Amino acid sequence: MTTPTIEAYLEIIYMMATEGQPVIGARLAESLRVSRPTVTATMKRMVRQGLVKINTHKEIRLTAKGQAIAERLQRRHRIVERWLTDVLGLEWSKSDAEAHHLEHAMSDRVTELLNQHLGAPATCPHGNPIPGNARSVVPDPDEFQLSRAREKERLTVIRISEYAAYVAELLDYLGARDIVPGAHIVVSEVAPLEGPLTVQVGTRTVPLSRQIAQYVWVKRVK
Repeated sequence: MTTPTIEAYLEIIYMMATEGQPVIGARLAESLRVSRPTVTATMKRMVRQGLVKINTHKEIRLTAKGQAIAERLQRRHRIVERWLTDVLGLEWSKSDAEAHHLEHAMSDRVTELLNQHLGAPATCPHGNPIPGNARSVVPDPDEFQLSRAREKERLTVIRISEYAAYVAELLDYLGARDIVPGAHIVVSEVAPLEGPLTVQVGTRTVPLSRQIAQYVWVKRVK
């Protein structure tokens, strides 16, 4: 039996690993807003429970058992997000936090009924694939983080990562600037030395830090 704390770790690890991001203790501590010693202690418990493995480079990987639990949780979470936004009209910036509360109290049966009611959507409101509904949960090879874009590139926003330390604030900031899945943007300037990017979204000029841009996944417009 996993606890909500363990489940939160599993979901963060799953999201990072799916995107091909390195999963290490420091990144988990940042995303979960806990201390590194807390992460270390939790990882020891998760290793004992057979949920994760840690290699010689201190990279954390899900076991088959951990992967199965994480996929079930993310499926439930993203379906609930869809219901909250599409049916109840909740702001997309608040749906992630609310879904975290509800997913632990909802049965798989209710999740599947919701999924049927919603028409088995392929993605959550933030563009992330729903396991079991989407053809693949692995990003398309043509997708990349906006933080790696070059000047003058014309891009389409695909999805927003949901493991930022302050994900609600991130989603609120991006949503208020129309940087949402499906939006077309043009990179007008990339400052040197890891400085900010400036993008055009319709008629708006929007500056974005590299830190924010790393959570925005895009594809080049062909």
